[in-house]
Amino acid sequence: MPPKKRDSRKKHFTDRAVQGALLLHVAGNWLVFLFAVAVFLLFIEMLNGGPRDAWQAMLRRHAPSMWAVLVLAPVFIYDLVKHTNRFAGPMVRLRREMRKLADGCEVAPLHFRDRDYWKDLATDFNRVVERVQTLNTAACQGQAAVDRRSHDDPPDRKSTELARS
Repeated sequence: MPPKKRDSRKKHFTDRAVQGALLLHVAGNWLVFLFAVAVFLLFIEMLNGGPRDAWQAMLRRHAPSMWAVLVLAPVFIYDLVKHTNRFAGPMVRLRREMRKLADGCEVAPLHFRDRDYWKDLATDFNRVVERVQTLNTAACQGQAAVDRRSHDDPPDRKSTELARS
C-alpha cells in the first residue's frame, strides 16, 4: 500500500495575484465597515449626549469592542488566506500541468486534495490528457505507416519528374 499523502501544501500563499487581490479586497471592505460603524456610533452618542462629549463617550463605551475586532484581524486574515488556498492551489497546479501538456511533456493524472475546490476540473483535465495522448499515439502510428509505405513503394513518375525540374 502506498504511503498516504499529507493533506496540506507547504505554503498557504500559492497564488499571490489572486489571493493578494482577495485579501486586499476583504481588508479594504473591513476597514470601510469599521469606519462606518465608528461614525454611526459617534452619531448615536451625539444624539444621546450632545456633540461635545460624544467622542469621549463613544471611546469609553465602544473602544474595547473596536480593539477586539482589530486584534482578531490577523486571525481572520490567516483564515482567509488558508481558505483561498483551496481554490488558488488547484489552479496553480492545473496551470503547471497544462503548460507541461502544451510543451509535449508527459503529464501524470491530476488529483486535488480532499478539501480543495474544483475536483471535477481535475477529472475533466485528466480526460483531456487521455484524449491528447490517444490522438498523439494514433498520429505517431499513422506517420510510421506512411513512412514505411513511402520507403517500400518506388517513387511514382510524377514526383520523379517534379524533382528533376
